[in-house]
Amino acid sequence: MTVKRNDGTIVPELPIKESGSINSYWMPYDEFAELQEVFCQRNTEGRLSKAQKHLSTLIPEHCVVFVAKLTEPGEVYGKKYPRGHRWRIDSNTRALNWARAGSDAIPKDVFVIEYSFEDPDRIRKSYNTFDSPDSVERNQEKLYGIISGMYCYTPQSSKLIKGQIISGLNKACNFYYPETWNQNNVPAAELPGQVGAFLEELKTLDSLMKDASSWDQALVCVGLMSLKKYGCDNDKLMEALRDINDKAANTKGKDWDGVSHIVDEWKTDKIFPTKLTRCDILNRTVSYCCYWIDKYMKDETGSKVGKGWDRVALQYKDQQVSSLNRLLAIS
Repeated sequence: MTVKRNDGTIVPELPIKESGSINSYWMPYDEFAELQEVFCQRNTEGRLSKAQKHLSTLIPEHCVVFVAKLTEPGEVYGKKYPRGHRWRIDSNTRALNWARAGSDAIPKDVFVIEYSFEDPDRIRKSYNTFDSPDSVERNQEKLYGIISGMYCYTPQSSKLIKGQIISGLNKACNFYYPETWNQNNVPAAELPGQVGAFLEELKTLDSLMKDASSWDQALVCVGLMSLKKYGCDNDKLMEALRDINDKAANTKGKDWDGVSHIVDEWKTDKIFPTKLTRCDILNRTVSYCCYWIDKYMKDETGSKVGKGWDRVALQYKDQQVSSLNRLLAIS
């Protein structure tokens, strides 16, 4: 059948069948279970809890799976893979459910549709056709796949595992990189870049967020921004962030240290009765905390915020103490 464009030109036919790039066959379940998840896979564990109900009964549709195979040796995050290595690019949630006896039966065999690609980058593109960055899946669910797959880091805290840092990360990017990121809502395609911009800070904050209830989006943003400014190896800042996690404050007397002001405000809501993630509210709550973090780092106490406090967060991008310290150390 000939298909023509509006200008009358014929759309060419591409012989996919003859290309050898798609193959299909039956695979024993045991062999399928040994295949690796694709290296950019999302948080399978988190997805399973939502999918368990509809995966509880095995049906034929569950037994069609997609696999990607390398036709040339490849490398992913420094690890080399031989020609012929295969990954599951979908069905990973099903595989985990079957392995945990979450279904009434497991398949004796699965029907494999196998794509053959020359390099891992092409496999990543193939994966995105199943789990596209522009799909309706929530950004929170995508974050795990980005930080573990693209950046080879396994989150530890429930906040990062569940991706519950999106608004805080986006706001930190707004303050530090306003020419690159100035949107209020986060397009999924921007998440890999934003994670990369704060990767070391995210790893450090991940180790500190022991109590998820202590970290709303404003405080996640402050944590990332202060780590970017003062450095992830700054013992005094680490102590401050641990106190925020522990909700530890010393409110005796009139003048308090900066962390006590932050912790007390997040307990009492005296200055900010609501701490939503709306842009105008985050501008003020984040600046308030940045003001008091700076005071804490200078060993200065006080009874209330001073003049210009509401613009402090805007100045952080020009005050990266950690970068200066690294330059001085090199020289």
